Formats: sequence, C-alpha cells, structure tokens
Amino acid sequence: MEIKIIHKREMVYNFLKEKTRFNYVYQFNNIDKNNWGNVICYGLFENKELKDIAMLNINYGIPVLLSASFDDGNYSVELIKSIKNFLPKEFYTHIDKVTIDKVFNDCEISEYEEYINMGIDNNVSMKEITSTDVVRLGSNNLDDIKELILNSYPEAWLDDDLIKLNENFGIYNREKLISFAGIHAYSEEMQVAAVAHVTTHPDYRNRGYAENVVNELVRSLKNKISFIGLNVKNNNISAINCYKKLGFKEYGEFAACTIKIT
Repeated sequence: MEIKIIHKREMVYNFLKEKTRFNYVYQFNNIDKNNWGNVICYGLFENKELKDIAMLNINYGIPVLLSASFDDGNYSVELIKSIKNFLPKEFYTHIDKVTIDKVFNDCEISEYEEYINMGIDNNVSMKEITSTDVVRLGSNNLDDIKELILNSYPEAWLDDDLIKLNENFGIYNREKLISFAGIHAYSEEMQVAAVAHVTTHPDYRNRGYAENVVNELVRSLKNKISFIGLNVKNNNISAINCYKKLGFKEYGEFAACTIKIT
C-alpha cells in the first residue's frame, strides 16, 4: 500500500463518479474548482490503483476531515492510520465507527453523533404549496436567520457565503422568522447540493413548517442540481419520516465527531 497526496481533482472525480453520489455529496463539493484549493486529499494506492481517499478541508474555523467509507472499511482504516501523524491536532470529521475504534482510541472524542445520508431522486415531483407563507431568503435576511439558528439550532454550521446564493427558504410570523431550510454544500459543476440547517422555532413545531420549507428548497434546487442530499441524525425519527414523506431515501451511515489528538 502507498499513500500519496492527490493534486489532480480529475483523479478524485474519476474515483468517485461510479459511487452512490448521495453518500459523497461533500466530497464532490470539495472537488468543485472553487473549493479544491482549500482541500488536502490523501489517497491510498494498491498496485498503483486508487483504493480510498480522505479529504481535509481547511476552509473552516476547525479543519474538516471527510473519511467515511461506504465500501471497504479496511482500506479506510489503513489510510487514516497512515496519515494520522499528519493530521491537525484537532479536527471535525465524518468517519467510520470502526476507524475511530482502531485509529483514534487513544484520542479525545467529543460531539459524537451517528448520521444517515439521505437523497432524493431527480424524477421525484415535489408538491405544489399554495400558501404564500414560504418565502425565499438571502443575505438581506441573514440577521433573522442567525437569530433563529441561535435559538433553535445553535450547533449548526451556518455559512454566510452560501446564504448569499439565495437557496434558502423560510416562514415568517409577524416579521419573526420561525422556520428555515438552507444549504451546506452547493456545486453546479459537480451537480450536488446538501440541504442543511433545517429548523423551526420550538414554539412553532409540529405544524408542518419544516416539511414545507424543505419542499420549496428542493423544488428550487432541482432547477440546477441533479443530486440533492442531506445528513440526519439516525435517532431523529421525526425528521427522517419528514424527509421520506418528501421523497428522500436512506443511503449510507457514518459517525461525526471532533477528534483531539493527545
């Protein structure tokens, strides 16, 4: 086995293109020409054939390692074990549980959650919403969005630059934003987007608002994007059922956490 840093994004694209794209939305987003400069991509080669990759994105407040494998977990363990000494002392990661156990069992693990990837086929028709309550949001609504996120979803990683793309939808009640859905990855070049930050103020939940804002967001994204995915905690049954009602299907599972190498 040989470890190399991959400099050509075309090589990574060719490795990923036959895989289930809903499991690799963030990886495809990373190889977008606008994002690739912020990424260090490690490859595991066997007899000169690329077997697995791990991507370290350094564009956030904390580096993000994408290393979850939805094929052969043994390759992922071998790759991460080999690059462990080159990783930042602290990073957030999407990773396999077995890799945590075998590679990072001597490290400090925090904010651990388990997630399911979900995706919606492009031929699924979204429902027509006759109500005018759902509105498109953009940078002019940023303060309202941040206030809602602070009160109802404080752990969300809100990206101001993605808000500016205007692929966000919400519901207001008396000039107060009470429900929101946005994106956390978007690449027209790679034809992927990730629905994210779906939240409703605690005082207004269980009224179908989240379903409606996600529905309108997906309707909008379908005009430009072929692969629309999302991540949901595997114990959030109400959210999973909501997404299934809209036409999303379950795909792979992974763990997410912050790792501090001690």
